[in-house]
Amino acid sequence: MGPRAMSRRFLYCLLRGDAFSPSLAEARTGLLLVDANEPGEVAPSGRYAGEALPYGSAMLVLFDEDLGPGASAVEPLRALQARLPALRVAGATEVSLYLVVAYEKTCDFVLPPEELAALAELGLPLAVSCHPAAS
Repeated sequence: MGPRAMSRRFLYCLLRGDAFSPSLAEARTGLLLVDANEPGEVAPSGRYAGEALPYGSAMLVLFDEDLGPGASAVEPLRALQARLPALRVAGATEVSLYLVVAYEKTCDFVLPPEELAALAELGLPLAVSCHPAAS
């Protein structure tokens, strides 16, 4: 076999809800949410540009192989599971996981059994997207 194709994984959780407050969720959970939008905020761009957002949303970065090569996603997934009830109390009614894989030659990647088990325990949908790595 030739040299192994390289790929990098990025896993995040998208939180959304009509009454979801990212600032309240951060305060209750201690999690760092990014790209946060409170319900009613005026959207600077996108579908609701210049209008009040009808929902709140935020992203929780769980795992970035660029920042931690060889690290596991198990602990961040377990931390999310522990805080999921508080996120739901803060209004998160839609919670989904997204795995983005950047690849060089082919989109080959491995999810170890421990990560698969942690993903399954969450009971959340997982979307997987593969993209060529930027040169």
